[in-house]
Amino acid sequence: MRTPTAPDACPSTPQDIVDSEELVHGDHWDGWLASTCPALLIRGTEGVIPAEQARAMVERRPGTRLAELDADHFVYANDPVGFTGVVREFLTSTVGPRRN
Repeated sequence: MRTPTAPDACPSTPQDIVDSEELVHGDHWDGWLASTCPALLIRGTEGVIPAEQARAMVERRPGTRLAELDADHFVYANDPVGFTGVVREFLTSTVGPRRN
């Protein structure tokens, strides 16, 4: 990806967008299964990830939790309160409560 030359310059080219789109297709199971860290998969019920795929991701990777919210792919924007709540709950259960 190019580095913008001016403050308002677009940091990507049309080819960058095509390349990014091509990277989302394919078999990514090896990468998904390579980690043993706890994971939170947040799925919008009207989004692009099919429910069956999300369930398979949770079943195949121990320590993964699935949260489904009434939203499209951009869950954080469609339901910021719900998104924040499930992330907070996940982090609290994973690392403990926030300390002041």
